[in-house]
Amino acid sequence: MKTTLPGKITGRTALALAGILLAAALAGCTGSAVTGGGTTAVTVTIGGAGSSAASAAVSSRSTPRPLAAAIPSTVTLIRFTISGAGIDNIVQTVPVTGATMTVTLQVPSGPGRTILVEALDSDGTPRYSGSTLVDASGFALAVTIDMAIDPANPALQSWGVVASTVTMAATLNRLAAGDGIVIAAGSMGEILSSTTGDSWTSLTPGNISGDITALAFGNNTFLAMTSSFVATSAPGYWTNHFFGATSDNVANWTLRGSVPGIASPFSDIAFGAGTFVAVGGNNAFHSQDNGATWSPGTVSGVSFLSGVAYGNGRFVSVDAASDNVAVSANGSTWTTAAMGLTSAETLQSVGFGGGLFLVTTSTGDVYTSPDGVSWTKRTRFAELSGMDMSAIRTSYGAGAFLVVTGSPTQMFFSFDSGGSWTSIDPFGGSYSIEDVLYWNGAFIGVGGEFAYPAYGVVFRSGEL
Repeated sequence: MKTTLPGKITGRTALALAGILLAAALAGCTGSAVTGGGTTAVTVTIGGAGSSAASAAVSSRSTPRPLAAAIPSTVTLIRFTISGAGIDNIVQTVPVTGATMTVTLQVPSGPGRTILVEALDSDGTPRYSGSTLVDASGFALAVTIDMAIDPANPALQSWGVVASTVTMAATLNRLAAGDGIVIAAGSMGEILSSTTGDSWTSLTPGNISGDITALAFGNNTFLAMTSSFVATSAPGYWTNHFFGATSDNVANWTLRGSVPGIASPFSDIAFGAGTFVAVGGNNAFHSQDNGATWSPGTVSGVSFLSGVAYGNGRFVSVDAASDNVAVSANGSTWTTAAMGLTSAETLQSVGFGGGLFLVTTSTGDVYTSPDGVSWTKRTRFAELSGMDMSAIRTSYGAGAFLVVTGSPTQMFFSFDSGGSWTSIDPFGGSYSIEDVLYWNGAFIGVGGEFAYPAYGVVFRSGEL
């Protein structure tokens, strides 16, 4: 075994973990059968974005994660586990000696060998992990595995309050990020901004008097939405207002446009392909001038659109009064289809990440789809609590889907597209949690205090 020592790790190393490069190390054997003891020698390089592999017969890469190339300072050990049919698990643990390491493993020859790599802290707890399936049938291999945050990472359970609203009785309920800035917004027009995630500035503009119920970022613009009820004549109607601020001047929020005469308030906003889309009730409106003017889309078969997300070249919106999903490429023309859920279930939230849309139902079921049309049922996050529970928000970051539930208030993380879930309850019910996103090396959440006097608060996880 050999280890390279590149020197002291510098910068925000806790934000990053290297990809793992497995390259053939047998001189003169690259691309040919390897003999001797029924094993294949594989060189594993950890750390160092500029590492390159020798020529090899087989090459693959796992799904990229938003983690950079240096081994974080929180990692002290690297554990390799090789498994497969017909062999006992082989485990080798080596100490971390720098930002880059090279280790040679003897992999039993044969197809279908799984190589699991785990980065451990001083307590032996996995902080990051990654794996891939390789064919080690006697030929030299080159495989790269990008590490993801491991569900056992203690930073996921270590949260703290980093900011609160100026106004008593206000609640923060939405987050959006872009151009190096993250915005938190909520009731009574409260808005906070941060460029670091742990230091926040109150921006509350006097011209936003209502509750901000939706927030999105696109075209260098943050767009916040409020709704007001007009009861001049029965049955009354709603006007939805859109306030915007550019990312280079987030202290200056101005009214961009309004959509009056709507039977139900809008509930969510998303941005994609140069277009903002706002949904609510049986309406889907779109704007291509950063919220100044809005045009109605053609959508049918829905009565309570509760969420919308953009990905893979399309908008997907869910109907909380049924199991109908509406899909549109441009926000103008929508196609609606039922998912075929049980009569007791309705759709609640939708998010996009890792190439998939993920929706949740009123009973805690989870489905994923690459296109909003064909859906696959995944593992219920509600099973962790032993009761039916619905999600109020679904988001994605750092290779994980995040689901926030309203009653009881909890967070659930899935690092395998809904295949399994990890429950997070860092505050023991002291706060409501309304929205979560991953930003600048940590997860950030917003909500409010349950105790009086109550303020809206911003939470932040440990450094990931």
